Amino acid sequence: MIRIAIVEDEHLAARELEKILLTIRPDKIEIKAHLENVEQAVQYLSGHKLDLIFMDIHLGDGNSFEIFDRLEITTPVIFTTAYDQYAIQAFKQCSVDYLLKPMDSEDVEAAITKFETMFQEKESLDFSALQKSLNSLMTGDQYQERFMVSRGDRLSSLEVEKVAYFMADGKALYLFGFDGNRYLFDGTLTSLESKLNPKHFFRINRKFMVSYQAIEDMHYYSKNRIKLNLKPNHPECIDAVVSQDRCTEFKKWLNQ
Repeated sequence: MIRIAIVEDEHLAARELEKILLTIRPDKIEIKAHLENVEQAVQYLSGHKLDLIFMDIHLGDGNSFEIFDRLEITTPVIFTTAYDQYAIQAFKQCSVDYLLKPMDSEDVEAAITKFETMFQEKESLDFSALQKSLNSLMTGDQYQERFMVSRGDRLSSLEVEKVAYFMADGKALYLFGFDGNRYLFDGTLTSLESKLNPKHFFRINRKFMVSYQAIEDMHYYSKNRIKLNLKPNHPECIDAVVSQDRCTEFKKWLNQ
């Protein structure tokens, strides 16, 4: 029996993957856990023995590679992603399998077959090499340079230098340009964290990712938080307050 944990913050994606797994290996697979974030994964994986882990790259509370920083993972991992070509290159280099979303049964079947071959041959996976490769690939010119956005029925492509900040509003994400316009952007703040150069952009709270060039001025707010005045100014910017748990890192970011 193959004991599997699924690390995935999207419930529908996790359920669909479980359905596929139990269909292709109904008598050989046991789903032991659905883990939605880094904290849950660290807690569960530190105390349970598994044969295989399916792990999404971007989770609700951070990047899944934080798990490897906090635990010594020896269990084979199949990563899942909807983007991040740089990461896919690293997976190939380090012989770690991956699946691109949306997944289909043939993709999952091939990944499981590869795992079974590796398991029989007792092949080990070098996650330290994976992390090193990722760090290398994420430096230099690997960050996204242009963003496709929409405004009404019109599509545009904005260079990253023209992006002032991103704002999440419910399930929608908006890009605010230095041109003063607000555009609808297809993505999430979590996914953007790996696509934007951290020297130039900082996620100040659950709602805002801001460019250094967009900060007009700032002042202390309640409970030692920091309130930003952004440019261009929009009514929504009232929520541009650095959350208390990010203030220390924000100050370091400003001082680099």
